[in-house]
Amino acid sequence: MYANKKNLAALFGVTTQTVQRRVKGIEKLIGDRYNQYAILDNLVSVAVYADYEKYHKCLEDKLTKKYVPPFDMKEAGAYIFVDMEKGACVL
Repeated sequence: MYANKKNLAALFGVTTQTVQRRVKGIEKLIGDRYNQYAILDNLVSVAVYADYEKYHKCLEDKLTKKYVPPFDMKEAGAYIFVDMEKGACVL
């Protein structure tokens, strides 16, 4: 599932500026931690964003980066489920 930056901000309860900073961090890790499909045009994988949101402080520090578990799409996607009653994605 993909979302634009405005929707990610609403979904994660952060500002669009925070999302912009996180997306720049994700872009730096494409090819290393994330694959080329992490960002498609202006859309960001919600699972990738959830993973980066959780680990961004450790991933940005070269000393702690090695202790971050490998990215697992299924595990990151487990943060998100569809609330059928509301028809929206919820964390």
